[in-house]
Amino acid sequence: MHIGYDIDGVLTKRDYTHVSRLGVRGIFALLQKYFPQVIENWTLSQPLQDDIEIAREIASKHKISIITARPELMQPYTAQWLKNIAHIEYDNLYCVGLKSKFSERKLKLAQDLEIDVFLDDTLKTIELFEANGINAHKFETWQEVKEYMDRL
Repeated sequence: MHIGYDIDGVLTKRDYTHVSRLGVRGIFALLQKYFPQVIENWTLSQPLQDDIEIAREIASKHKISIITARPELMQPYTAQWLKNIAHIEYDNLYCVGLKSKFSERKLKLAQDLEIDVFLDDTLKTIELFEANGINAHKFETWQEVKEYMDRL
């Protein structure tokens, strides 16, 4: 099975995408220009969700595509975080950015990649995926995802 999921709010406890997107884009632009080390430190130190070993177990059994609204400039740091801190195996990593309609860009990638199930913590994204024929599930906990996956 090909599973896709978001990072912030799914693998991490923090979700900056729930803050004003315009404000976040401005902050990232300033940090990138004047303090790039802050972005690296932030992306490499976020806490993991509880029961993250379930995500690792799922990744060991399925094809995984991670599609996040993180800015593209964060992709190398995110890949490093996934490998060295989260220890999550994956097949594809896409940072679609916080520009408007990021849920639509996530959907387009999921369709192109032929994802079977997508996990996200944002109801708007879940509804968009479902409306376009992709089985999507609102993330609450990894234990709950495990139970959901067992029913599929």
